Parts: sequence; C-alpha cells; structure tokens
Amino acid sequence: MENLLNFQFSSIWWAIFTPILLIVLDVLTGVIIAWRNNDFKSAKMREGLSKKFGELVYVLIGILAKFALGTEMILYFAVGYICLMEISSLAENCDKLGVKIPDKLKEKLNNDKDDKEE
Repeated sequence: MENLLNFQFSSIWWAIFTPILLIVLDVLTGVIIAWRNNDFKSAKMREGLSKKFGELVYVLIGILAKFALGTEMILYFAVGYICLMEISSLAENCDKLGVKIPDKLKEKLNNDKDDKEE
C-alpha cells in the first residue's frame, strides 16, 4: 500500500518530512501576514501552534499503526489529509500576501469568519 493517489513514498521519511515542511511554511507565511498587518499576537500564535502539534500527533499515530498493525493506510491517509489542509492554508496565506490566485479557487478557500458576516 505504498501507492496513494499515484504518489509513491520511497520511505517513511517522506511521510514525516512533507507535512512538517508544509506546516513550517504555513506558520512562516502566517507570521509574515500578522507582522505586516501589525496584528501579531502571541496568544493567537500559541493557539495555531497547538493545532499544528495536533496534526503532527496524527502523523505519529499513523507511524505507530504502520508498525503495530502492519498497515500503512492510516499513515498515508493522515499525511494526505494534513498535506491537503496545509496546501489550502498556504494558498489562502499567499492570497493575503498579494499572490494572485484564480477567483474560483479563492471562493472555495475563503473561509474567514469576518468575510462571512459581511
């Protein structure tokens, strides 16, 4: 079961490294946005980092399931879900930084509470 959506993981390290890289990029872009908007709050950052830690716990559970149960399906599902979530978050952050994205994609990604109230 090393083939997930035609993506071949050559080793378990890719399943660990990929979500970590995307999480780091998401946190960095979020900090840049907050800094640029003079909205940097440590409480908000702690809340976000605790969620990111929770995502990494999912990866750890997947790794444990791989070795304990002999199935990689849980690991690859968790990694795929986290990567999809982080990529969509990165797209939102890049839009806030001024990188143009298609309007259809922007509508699907835009889930800010402030925008829904307006």
